[in-house]
Amino acid sequence: MAGLLDRLELGDHVCWTVDDDEIRRDAVVGVLHGGLQANHKVIYSGDEPDAVLSALSRRGVATRAASESGQLAAVTPEGSYLAGGSFDAEGTLAHWSVEKTRARAEGYRGLRVVGEMNWARRQVPGAERLEWYEARCNTVFADGFVMGICAYDPRQFDPMLLRRLALAHPGAAGPLLPFDPDTSLRIRRTDEPYGLWLSGEADMSNRYALAAMVEEVFAVREPGAVVTIDTTALRFADTAAARVLLDAARHGPMHIVGCSPVMLRLLNFHGAGSLPGLVVSAGYPS
Repeated sequence: MAGLLDRLELGDHVCWTVDDDEIRRDAVVGVLHGGLQANHKVIYSGDEPDAVLSALSRRGVATRAASESGQLAAVTPEGSYLAGGSFDAEGTLAHWSVEKTRARAEGYRGLRVVGEMNWARRQVPGAERLEWYEARCNTVFADGFVMGICAYDPRQFDPMLLRRLALAHPGAAGPLLPFDPDTSLRIRRTDEPYGLWLSGEADMSNRYALAAMVEEVFAVREPGAVVTIDTTALRFADTAAARVLLDAARHGPMHIVGCSPVMLRLLNFHGAGSLPGLVVSAGYPS
């Protein structure tokens, strides 16, 4: 994988920009092969399912047996993102949720999905909702069972659109930018306390992903429930991340816990003390 994607874990959702077809194919095959070896269910969606299967075969994978067992699926976008002839953002989210549930029921340790996203540049009805979809798709990954790689070819996308799509992902990788969990944002949902656990760095580059997850955790909470955001493992947060959290605190009671001294100063500077129902602390409130 040329070191580009080898630090990914289940729960990661990464925007991968790659303009070299050979590097792209080799890395995709490496991710899928690693998933098969780890007893994950693996799904490839892109324009080259036959080439991907052939490359897996050359690595010693019994692709027919893996496909027949259901562990391996390699399909075109028409078999996943565009199954209804257009891009249905909500329907695609539901599709991945069903795949996740099925993979769990079948006993796999995780689910890996590699999607090559160039289909979005073909005048496909619904493609204008891709940015919304990528942000909301983070909910699929929040329980740490699914790994998702969205491969975008910068030769095919307008730079400003690609920038907005990247902001919807917690992590990024590229030809000169291997995925780094320390500088990316990892978001996991927690039950006790109810809320989110954050690690890595929350900043301008992933603020749409953070906002979508915080909105979701408020939307599905029990009425009146406190949302706890655990920042213990967060190495860095900027003003954009602080504003996302403070804006969310206006929707109900929230505890932001495990804050570093720098994080506490940042939140207080932006008005944390004026928000009723918001508790900001270095530890857990009693």
